[in-house]
This record gives sequence, structure tokens and C-alpha cells, in this order.
Amino acid sequence: MTTGSNDTYVYTGAETSGLYRLAPGSDTWEELTNGLPTDPMVPGIVIHPDDPSVIYAGTQDGPYRSTNRGDSWERLDYPRTGAPVWTFMFRPGDPTVMYLGTAPGEIYRSTNSGESWQLLTRNMGSDEITMAFPTRVISLCADPSFPDEMYAAVEVGGVLRSADGGDTWEEISGTLAPSEDTLDLHGAQCQSAMPHTVFITTRQGPFIGPDRGSEWIPVKFGDFSEITYTRDLKAATHDPNTFYVSIGAAARSTQGALWRSRDLFKTFERVDRGISPNSTMMTVAVDPRAPDHVYCNSRDGQLFASLDDGATWTTYQLPEKAKEMRALAAG
Repeated sequence: MTTGSNDTYVYTGAETSGLYRLAPGSDTWEELTNGLPTDPMVPGIVIHPDDPSVIYAGTQDGPYRSTNRGDSWERLDYPRTGAPVWTFMFRPGDPTVMYLGTAPGEIYRSTNSGESWQLLTRNMGSDEITMAFPTRVISLCADPSFPDEMYAAVEVGGVLRSADGGDTWEEISGTLAPSEDTLDLHGAQCQSAMPHTVFITTRQGPFIGPDRGSEWIPVKFGDFSEITYTRDLKAATHDPNTFYVSIGAAARSTQGALWRSRDLFKTFERVDRGISPNSTMMTVAVDPRAPDHVYCNSRDGQLFASLDDGATWTTYQLPEKAKEMRALAAG
């Protein structure tokens, strides 16, 4: 299903510092600044599912939106006391409803395409573990077939679940607790091929949570990879059986890779070929309109791009000041 041409824009955000865009056919990064805070921290980026010119960025000053692929930005109506934004989610089937997660951990909802935001909860449950960084909501997801069933991945604090579209939340970490290794969540995703199930990635590897996360089944990722620190998790929009997982040897390491499961975490295959990541692979993104276009970021400032479903790759080095790559979106 190779598209044969590249019309995908790639956006990547750094915790320190900046938001960058790679235009189709270009090998030069553009730093996006117009309307954004000075020296922005950008750990979260999402592209509107119906209009790729509309992009949301999470910053230390709250959520910002662009309607022109990042050329200019406006701050949305978000409490000045609100925490820095780390992740976004669109409600399946209704992108006018959005959610965001923050650090320290809070969850907000918008019912008007991000124009304004209301706090839903700042209770991250009893499994929070004190770390050198604030507890953060690092991923939000919902069951595509039952969008009121939502999950929040907390780093470091396990999993929260909502059964009512975010109105109320409960902790469901269960057997993940009390281990810091398994409460250290990095990704959470659902797929329509397996309703009422949540898939997560942790410091200790992936888990499957059937029956709305009522139990946690460890995945034997070590059968496929020598390194098992799993980071970002993305559900493929073009195939309800497929997930992408970025990995490393540790939170900070000199190894990184991108893996894919085409059978809902039963087996995994390595996707990246012939690239040399300098650090843990932190993020992964796939263009939903061109699913052969696959991208991943290493922690220390490399972007890897494939336009042929992982058969070949191109490496792009981000500007020197872009450190701690946290966010990636393609569309």
C-alpha cells in the first residue's frame, strides 16, 4: 500500500526545547515559534483526525492550537493554574470532544474542539510512586467501540479507568502494584479487534488488560527482543490488529528500536532496519492517511522516517538544542 509520494508533515516536540516541523520532501527542520511560549516545552502533539491542518500542542503554558499546520498558534481557554500538558486524546467518533493529561497528573476534557477545558480529576490513585519528576498522565485512550470506556496511563502510578467518558475515574493497577517497574506506565491503547481490552507498555514490558483492565497479563516480549524497556505505544488506524512499540535498554540508554505486533501482542517483529539510534526510542507515529509512512524519535534528537512500511529508513538529526524528544505526530 505504498503511496509512492510523500505528502506527510512530521511534527516533533522536545521537553527541552521547542517544536519542529519537517515538510514533505524536505530534509530541513523548521522551528515553529509563532504564537507559542518562549522556549516551549512540548511533550504532547496531536493532529485532528479529520483535518491534518489542525494541530494541538501541549506546553508548559497549557494547550495551543494551530489551524495552518503549525505556521501560527493560539493558546486555548485553559486554566492559568493548569499543569503542563503531556498528552491529548480525541473521543472516538466525535473529535469535538477532547481530553488531555498533564504533569503533575490531572485530566481535562473539552466538548468544543479544544476551545475551552474543564478539570475532571487530579486524583491519580493510591499507587503513585514519588520520583525525581512529577507524576504524569502520559497516555490517554478509549475503546473505539465503546468510547465511554477510557484509560489513563500514569507515570509512575499505574492505570486509571473511566466508564462514563471521563466523568469519574478509578484505579485499576491491580497486579501491576506495588512494583515500580510495572507501575511505570508509558503507553495505553485500545483496538476495535479486541473490545473491552486495554494494552499497555511499562518499564518492564507490555501487558494486556482484558475485561476492561480487570487483570494484567504480561507479554513475553523478551522472547522477541533482548531489550525489554517498552516506551511509546500506538495503535495502527488502518489495521485493528496492529500496534507499534518503541523500546530501549532503559529510560536513558544508547540502544533503541521500533517493533510492531500484527496480532494484538501475540508476536512482535522488528520494524527498523539499518538505522543507528543513539538513545532510547521514545516515540512512534504513523500517518493515518498514508500508513506506510512510519516515524520514530530517539530521546537525544534523531528522527527516523520510512515511507515504505519500514523497508527503508532515512535519519534526520534535530537541531542541537532539541533535547528530550517526547512528542511526535505525522499527517
